[in-house]
Amino acid sequence: MNEDVLVRFLSVGLIDVGGDDTKLEKLQATAVDLAALLKKTPSKAAAYALIAFDPQAPVDDPVVLETLEALRKRWATYVNTFSGTPIAVVRAILLDALTRAASEDERIGVAFVNSARNALPFMQTGDEQQVWIDVVVAIEKRVDVRAEAEWATPSSITVQAMSLDFPELPAPKITTARVNRENFKKAMRATAGPHYHDPQQGNVATGGNPHWLHQSPQNWVTEFGDRSSSAVADMIDAVASKTAVEQADLSAPFHALVASVTEYVGSALTAMSTATTGLQRRTNLLWWKEALFSPSARVSYRALTPAAAAAQMAFDLHQQVPTFSPASVSAFLFEAVLLLPSVDQDRRFSIYDLVSEAQSDGSLATLRSAGSDLIAPPIGRGPVMALIAHPGFLNAQAESEFQRLTGIPGDAQVTLPEWATWIFREMQAARAATDGVKTPRRQRKA
Repeated sequence: MNEDVLVRFLSVGLIDVGGDDTKLEKLQATAVDLAALLKKTPSKAAAYALIAFDPQAPVDDPVVLETLEALRKRWATYVNTFSGTPIAVVRAILLDALTRAASEDERIGVAFVNSARNALPFMQTGDEQQVWIDVVVAIEKRVDVRAEAEWATPSSITVQAMSLDFPELPAPKITTARVNRENFKKAMRATAGPHYHDPQQGNVATGGNPHWLHQSPQNWVTEFGDRSSSAVADMIDAVASKTAVEQADLSAPFHALVASVTEYVGSALTAMSTATTGLQRRTNLLWWKEALFSPSARVSYRALTPAAAAAQMAFDLHQQVPTFSPASVSAFLFEAVLLLPSVDQDRRFSIYDLVSEAQSDGSLATLRSAGSDLIAPPIGRGPVMALIAHPGFLNAQAESEFQRLTGIPGDAQVTLPEWATWIFREMQAARAATDGVKTPRRQRKA
């Protein structure tokens, strides 16, 4: 899509380069430059989109001036080709840049699609309507793929079988003694009779058994049994007392085993937690919808004015869901707002009046505070939330400046469920454009 956006604007007669391909290439090169700038500063995405949407965009808007300066760097003599400020050319370049950047950075896609869903129905797109439809649908499909993955609830959870290498255990070290054979021989001779014959010494007294087997067999057996058992036991005890078993140090292999099991169990629990995140999120949202209680304001939505309740519900839902959320989440919010007994789904309100109430309603201080952290003050074209988040900034409350700053006609009207989805989308777009980007904390204003 991004390669032919400018060509499609040419084909419907919105811009004219006199059939000069060189001039078209300069426009495309400018779009590439702005796409690179968008990837570095995605917070510009909403402002770029809101100018790109609007055929009546003010010629002195900062985004218009920034685009023309980028074009001048690529094409110094562009003023000789176009009469006046070429707003259509600026819009085409911005749309081309947005589609290029969104194809590489899904955060920009979220900011673009949410801005488009809010603002485009109020723009007079005329002949370019089909171009916008194709661009928005293409980017929304890409964003929804990631959103659906983050919200998925698998029917089953697969955990890899544990792979464990059992450590080789070292053998115990055993030290022992040997039997003193001479002493054992002497002791055993003493069990057998009164003396024994030595070739050098002749008959040698044993000092042991006083009986001979052939003379007094019964007494000999008794004496032999007592003396031989003692002799053998003494030798065994002597060897055993000098035998030591040094136990192997098993701390290292057991620590390795414990670490391996701990890692496996941890990864299994993480897999289960990840797989059930979508289910838990849906469960929490259903509870929130049924309770109709604001977790941030700590009050029932029924206690707020209908307009404030719709805005507060949008903020609370934004706080509970990730940046990448399917389009059905906006529909969920729409239905949740309709549960409020004071909401008339057919009654329409001026967007300007709704903004004015949100700027001053004390119950929406948290919404304004969070918005001021995400959205810059309304210097030029920007989201409606910029006016709500910075009510004291310059012309934020001036009805005469409302359309210039937002692109939305002052008499444009929406229902309260539509107002809630509007704020939700702008908060989602703002967070997407600032995720991963460190910005200085702005001074909050209630």
